[in-house]
Amino acid sequence: MRKLYTEKNQLKEGKGHIDIFAVLGHDLKSPLNAVEQYLEILRTRVLGESIDPYLPIVEKSIVRLHQMRELITDVVDWAKIEAPDRERSLTELDITRAAGALVDELRKEAQARHIVIESEIEEALTMRGVAWEIDLILRHLLTNAVKYNKDGGRVAVSLKRVDSRLAVSVTDTGIGLTADEQARIFHEFVRIKKRETQDIRGTGLGLAIVKQLADLYGGTVSIKSEENKGSTFLVSLCCGD
Repeated sequence: MRKLYTEKNQLKEGKGHIDIFAVLGHDLKSPLNAVEQYLEILRTRVLGESIDPYLPIVEKSIVRLHQMRELITDVVDWAKIEAPDRERSLTELDITRAAGALVDELRKEAQARHIVIESEIEEALTMRGVAWEIDLILRHLLTNAVKYNKDGGRVAVSLKRVDSRLAVSVTDTGIGLTADEQARIFHEFVRIKKRETQDIRGTGLGLAIVKQLADLYGGTVSIKSEENKGSTFLVSLCCGD
C-alpha cells in the first residue's frame, strides 16, 4: 500500500472523507484487478483442462481477497471509532479471560513460523469498557508483534493493573523501527516501506486504531524500538473505576 496521508489532520481538514475514499479506492483497485485477471484465466482455460495448473492461481486469488477484506474491515473500524455521535455502552470486562483467549488464538498462527508467545496476564483483571474496543487494541498489538517478527522469534505479552489503569506491554524480537519511523507509526495509512516489510500485507490503520481507542480511554500509547532488534508497545488505559 502507498504511504499516504501521514498526518492525522490531513484527514480532518474539511476533506477527510474524500481522502479516505481515495485511499480505499486506490488500494482496492489493485487486488480487484488481479482477481479479475485470475478468474479470466480460469474462465478461458488457457492452461488446459486439468485443475492442477490453476491451483496456484486460486491461492493467489484467496490472498488478494483476504487483503481486501482486511482493508475494508480496518476502514470500517476506524470510521466507526471516529463517528462523533457514536453511542458507547460500557460494561465490566473480564480482561484476563479475553486476553488469554486472544493469545491462545494467535499462538496457532505464530507456531507456523516457530514464534513463541509468552504471556503474563494478571489474574482477575477487570475494567469498565466496550468489549470490541479492547479486543481491537489487543488484537492489533499482538497481530503486529507476530506479523513483523522474525521466524523463530519471541513475543512477550504483559497485562496488569497499575493503580487505576490497565497497563499493556507487547514486546517482539522483530524488524524494529528507526526513530523517524517511530514518530510516524501511529498515523493513519502509514506503512513502513523497506526491504523487510515488502512481503508483509497491512492496511496502515492498525496502530492508528490503537491510538484512537487509547485516547477514548484517557490513555496513552508509546513505543520503544531498535532497528533489527525488536519493539515494545506500551498502552495505558483508565479502568473506569
